[in-house]
Amino acid sequence: MNIMIFKTSVQDQKDLISIRPVMNTLFGEKNWSFAFEDVDKILRVVSSIPAVAVVKHVLLNNGFFCEELPYSLDDFDV
Repeated sequence: MNIMIFKTSVQDQKDLISIRPVMNTLFGEKNWSFAFEDVDKILRVVSSIPAVAVVKHVLLNNGFFCEELPYSLDDFDV
């Protein structure tokens, strides 16, 4: 399983109108979420395959900034 974390410019639920259908089709409704309360408007995506380029494509083509944030499971005391 691949977990991808992105910093975005998506501000609220209203901004999701254009990307929600595509993200649901690509990843499934429960496999992606935004943390709007975070200053970086974090997008978390879970996928069976690496899909960083696909996520960036979807957001950038809909007018949003999107940057992958590197992380390690060691950061989370797993």
